[in-house]
Amino acid sequence: MNKLLKISSMIMLGAAVLFTGCKSDDDDEKTYTVTLNVEDSTMGTVVGDGEYTEGMEISIVATAKKGYHFTKWSDGNTSNPRTLIVNKSISLIAFFAEGESGNGGGNATDPVSIDGGEINENTVWKDLGLPVDYIINDGIRLNGNALVTIEPGVTIMFANNNGGIFVGENAGLKAVGTEEKPIVFTGPTNNQNTGSWGSIKITSKRNDNALEYVTFKNGGSDDGKWDAVIDIEGGKVSIKNCTIEGSLSHGIMLESSAKLTAFEGNKISKCEAYPIYIEDAASVLSLEDTNNTFASNNKHNVVGISGESISNTEKNTLKALSIPYYFEEGLYLYGAQTFTIEPGTILKLGAGRFISIEEDVTFIAKGTATAHIVFDGYEEEAGYWEGIRYYSKKANSTLSYCDLKNGGYGESDEWHAALIYINDINSKGTIENCSFSNSQNYGICIYNIGETTVAISGDSYKDCAEGNVIHWSNYEERINERQIFENAEAVANLK
Repeated sequence: MNKLLKISSMIMLGAAVLFTGCKSDDDDEKTYTVTLNVEDSTMGTVVGDGEYTEGMEISIVATAKKGYHFTKWSDGNTSNPRTLIVNKSISLIAFFAEGESGNGGGNATDPVSIDGGEINENTVWKDLGLPVDYIINDGIRLNGNALVTIEPGVTIMFANNNGGIFVGENAGLKAVGTEEKPIVFTGPTNNQNTGSWGSIKITSKRNDNALEYVTFKNGGSDDGKWDAVIDIEGGKVSIKNCTIEGSLSHGIMLESSAKLTAFEGNKISKCEAYPIYIEDAASVLSLEDTNNTFASNNKHNVVGISGESISNTEKNTLKALSIPYYFEEGLYLYGAQTFTIEPGTILKLGAGRFISIEEDVTFIAKGTATAHIVFDGYEEEAGYWEGIRYYSKKANSTLSYCDLKNGGYGESDEWHAALIYINDINSKGTIENCSFSNSQNYGICIYNIGETTVAISGDSYKDCAEGNVIHWSNYEERINERQIFENAEAVANLK
């Protein structure tokens, strides 16, 4: 009987094989062969093989015999039943193992070997109960709307430093383990060095992207600036209770406006570069310090940030972390936004860099008596960074219980080389109970106090090389009309 003359459904060994349509021998359409075999016929059977017209959707089924359970198809897919869109001839082998649980309780001895390539359909990687459940021999790309779900207890080993998973724009990765059964990504057994495999790269913004109770060991094979164990490029993902142990580069990378929808309970250690590195400064706003720990990161135990600008009309909060933020290029705030810094936050600036607070920004940096906000240079030496350039015209802008230190970079008449420079054009706000220390030049520079309504009180100074407070009254003509005061409150009397 011609296999193209098939009825619309068939039941065999209690499993349904579904397909659609009927074709005659006279139809001039491409046909392909689906060949199914079983590694060990004493353990189970398969149905669904045959010749099918191009584009037909079919289902193949592996049925285990008593005492056994299905583990995988030969291409690494563990879905059963499994849907195929027939667009080429394909040959698949079904693998079974001893034990009826099908949840990792079997006694199979060989992990699933996946050669790499593309995954274009929803796929589940089950716990096979092995020391290593899956070996990925090269990079894998998730395409289309494919969602790969990794079950608790799965261990995935990448066979070389090219190994990794790329999640396409509309695809998804859901790796959710448990505290008792974490998911593990690791390099080869015989290569436990950092960089023994590549990265998990996510470009998708799907809401079901999640990494929870996952351990990443010795990834980040490329040691360039834009490499990491978890690289999120324009996508978003929830990361909870994960462990990153060792990276030849960064632990986590956020680039192209990437976002963390959750970030809590994670441990990042032994990275050769930053535990977290951020390209777009605005991405720092998605970080939260909810029981995250960072330790023994070899070069920089800080959040590294290469971008400098944050501009929008939203209410933004820079949350306090257990490690500092390092703004390599400085920080430039503009637009009609409210920018709040939480008590206890530490900001470090790159060499010669500054923070600019533009006139439409409401800037709220309110520390407390027990949790100051700290502005410092990356290296703790006088004049390492410049300071804060304050232009805000918002009356409720406030700096309180802030410590500014190790700045004042530049010549004494270049932006007045102070830890904070207050502009003359109707600047407003409050600076109170702040300390200024170890400046290469001045603590505070006030330009034309008569035109500003910034209220400064309770300030303290230590080791500011050129003086505590300088008042310039005619900077534009470089006329030396300036006075040095012990504190800013004395300058206020000039009004």
